[in-house]
Amino acid sequence: MNAAKSKSSADRFAKAASSRRAAPAQAAPEEAQLRPERGRTAVRSKPLRTTVDLSPADHKRLRRIADRLADDLDVGEVPRRAVWLALLAELAEDEALYGRVLERVRESRDDVPTS
Repeated sequence: MNAAKSKSSADRFAKAASSRRAAPAQAAPEEAQLRPERGRTAVRSKPLRTTVDLSPADHKRLRRIADRLADDLDVGEVPRRAVWLALLAELAEDEALYGRVLERVRESRDDVPTS
């Protein structure tokens, strides 16, 4: 085994960590500008996947809403994702709608037994 491979894991990890800790003065100016400030996380650019478990009745209701929207828009299909995104946008902009949703969530939490 050669000397480079015989180093301990701790040595390899320390070397890798030190190579990632270049001081801002050592980095190229354009690279330093792109790097987030220490302690801040980078802004996510990839979409996040969210999974929602729906009862068969709720799933049917979502499908019917998407189908109705497709009819009103005179298109073959409206993706359910588009329905969710439109609902999120409306919820963020409409305080009255937010209040109604708040009450529904509060009521549904009251129905769930806690341990």
